[in-house]
Amino acid sequence: MENISVKKNERTSILNAIPKKPGVYLFKDNKGKIIYIGKAKILFNRVKSYFLNKENLNILNPKASYFSEKIDQIDYLVTDNEVEALILELNLIKKYRPKFNASLKDDKSYPFIAITESDEFPRLIITRNRNIKGARYFGPYTNVQTLREVAEYLRKIFLFRDCRKSKPGKPGNKPCLNFHMKLCSGPCINEITASEYRKNISYIILFLKGKDKSIIKDLTGEMNMFSNKMEYEKAAEIKNKIDLIEQIYNEQKVYISSENAWDFIGITQTENLAALSIFMYRHGEFAGFNNVTITNSGNENLEEILSDFLIKYYEDINNMPSIIYIPFEIEDADTISKYFKKMKDKKVEIKVPKTAENKRIIDMAVRNCNLFIEKKKFEKQLNFDKVFSDVMDLKNALKLNNIPRRIECYDISNLKESFPVGSMVVFIDGKPSKSDYRHFKIRNVSGQDDFKMMNEILKRRLNYLKSSGIEIEDSFYQKPDLIIADGGKGQLNAVKDALLEAGLAEKIDLISLAKKEEVIFSDNFKNGILFDKSENFMRLIIKIRDETHRFAVEFHKKLRDKNMTLSFLDNIKGIGEKKKQYIYEKSNSLDDLKNLTVEDLADIKGLTYKDAKNIYNIFHK
Repeated sequence: MENISVKKNERTSILNAIPKKPGVYLFKDNKGKIIYIGKAKILFNRVKSYFLNKENLNILNPKASYFSEKIDQIDYLVTDNEVEALILELNLIKKYRPKFNASLKDDKSYPFIAITESDEFPRLIITRNRNIKGARYFGPYTNVQTLREVAEYLRKIFLFRDCRKSKPGKPGNKPCLNFHMKLCSGPCINEITASEYRKNISYIILFLKGKDKSIIKDLTGEMNMFSNKMEYEKAAEIKNKIDLIEQIYNEQKVYISSENAWDFIGITQTENLAALSIFMYRHGEFAGFNNVTITNSGNENLEEILSDFLIKYYEDINNMPSIIYIPFEIEDADTISKYFKKMKDKKVEIKVPKTAENKRIIDMAVRNCNLFIEKKKFEKQLNFDKVFSDVMDLKNALKLNNIPRRIECYDISNLKESFPVGSMVVFIDGKPSKSDYRHFKIRNVSGQDDFKMMNEILKRRLNYLKSSGIEIEDSFYQKPDLIIADGGKGQLNAVKDALLEAGLAEKIDLISLAKKEEVIFSDNFKNGILFDKSENFMRLIIKIRDETHRFAVEFHKKLRDKNMTLSFLDNIKGIGEKKKQYIYEKSNSLDDLKNLTVEDLADIKGLTYKDAKNIYNIFHK
């Protein structure tokens, strides 16, 4: 991997050194954290586009302007071709999850079949969750009842497990009822080898791809072999499997097969959101549709959004349609088709429809996108209406300047002087926004001074609002309407000082809430005020304060347990800093560590069997 540091006074000459070849680029901030990953047909052109004239860039692409200010280093990897760049980009995004890469959210209209291929003995699961680690997906399937029937048939034929035992074959396992009912091959008790079991799974995958003839050909060969050996019972079992496969495939072909399958994709974009609709046609019949939203896509145009979507949506799907119709030409169509051929071993055409009928379907998909975005807006507005009166009551009762739609609450947690931490909890329109929660380690305050600690974390949080004039989706870049400090007058004044220093005291409302009697302090109520706790707005702010306290204590306990675990490990021979970190990643408390067996400990990356025995013996002398 090549990397360059992007110093502003040397930027032009440094950028000119980037090669004019395909590859992947990684933008990093001054802490070395990856904030964006992209692919390029020509690295030189793409990377340089982020460092255009700043005024033009602010107009055309605010996030790119933000990158140009924050990028401290660029790493890039040159690839042989665009397909390799695409594959590498996907893998790197999965690994690092940069906050400024667009994220896809499936509407979860229809379920998939997931095969957990990363397991030694894979399972078949019907699920709407597209994030199962190491899973291979087939679908979506529009008839849930039929899908369940097909899954049960496949269980009878191929006897896959449905238990969650992480280590089938472990001594002491007992067979479950499915084994006795001849619905499982018994990998948990070593009744089947891993290779034999995986052969059955490979047959299921072929079936779900619509390649029933390949399965029947292989099984017929096995049946004839057993018949020639006069092992007629085994031959009869395989003949029964062949009959069942032919039966379910003939009856349910339209739901299972990916042959003669076409997807029509519509796309639309608003200021902060993109939406796509996938209309699915199987064997010439409309089979259903699915909606997807793309967030954090403000730095991409429609063509880029559509290209990224095609890759990410179909990345894990293994029964690909033969044709994907899109509403307009995209530059990457040929590269994406080559990617599907390489990764899925299937030719997939990506094209704009030419016939009147296909154009009509695309128009329907685009109209559905527009309706879907309006529906999302309506749902958000409806949700706001439900809490609007409570929020307005809060505004009026506390004489706030802003309608408190985004409320941030802060708390400090410590035990005497050990492991002091701060927490920030965010509620938007009366509901918790957990992805916006943040923790703080106290850096600059020694001793047990909650007021100074509160002031420190607020200064660090508010600094993000001072340093950026553009809208960034990260939580710290969103201005709160109301800040709640958990505590009394001292905490209130500590936060107020931070607001004044940041020049935000006139823009953000501030109150504090004391725990014992739920007294509220603010500039409007310097001596405190008590409201009836049964009032809905009081219930809301008490709920927010309690959630903040829970979040702070949780982080404090995690740090404390980590410190105790790592300190405990200091006394064990052969366990250095690196091994301690590996152990903590597996088990973050002494209780967790104590419950591990020698075998469990030996499975931890970096530990030898001798290390595992030493740790185990400390607990179990």
